[in-house]
Amino acid sequence: MVEEDVRRVVFHFDFVSPYSWLALMQAEAFGRRHGVEWVLRPVVYAALLDASGLVGPAETSSKRNYTFHDVYRCAHRLGLRFEGPPAHPFRSIEVLRVACLFQDEPAVLSLAVQLADACWGGGRPLTEPGVLEEVTAAVGFDAQDLERRISRPEIKGLLRENTEKAVGQGVFGVPSFLFGGQLFWGHDRLSHLADCLVGKGPDDFVEARRTLDRPRGADRRRRS
Repeated sequence: MVEEDVRRVVFHFDFVSPYSWLALMQAEAFGRRHGVEWVLRPVVYAALLDASGLVGPAETSSKRNYTFHDVYRCAHRLGLRFEGPPAHPFRSIEVLRVACLFQDEPAVLSLAVQLADACWGGGRPLTEPGVLEEVTAAVGFDAQDLERRISRPEIKGLLRENTEKAVGQGVFGVPSFLFGGQLFWGHDRLSHLADCLVGKGPDDFVEARRTLDRPRGADRRRRS
């Protein structure tokens, strides 16, 4: 059983993912309700996919079509306005570096929430430096000379380090949450995380191992 006083949860996200937006929009209330201290870690979703040999939903036409229907339904159930970005997928490196610049600040969750919602709720382009500066300043962070500051080698290195560490911990998608050695993937798995926080979840380390230790019976032939 996980000790109830241990509540630090690592939250991996990328603004290019609408599901990261859905998770971020629930994070503050979830944290208050369950006594969670979020440790936000911006990561490059494309690098996670590459490391796992996967492709994103936007790279397959049928999945891309389904994804945006699904996101709209999820947003509707959460009472969120869903506008979506001007183009998708979009380059998220710069906005991820903004989150990295402030990732250890107490208010970084508010910054991540506002940046994500500016895009997915408000339809604003996170590829525009002016948008990044405006949202960053509105949250209360210093946005002066932001474009130069996020271009510093140490900030680029921090995003790379976050991503590489996530890959090493078995993270393959976003949003993902790590707590007590357990990985939870997807905004719709917050209820599973809540169970784990108080030790109510199943002992899936043991149960899953029983299946994982069995041999593979067949493999799909991949096209070259």
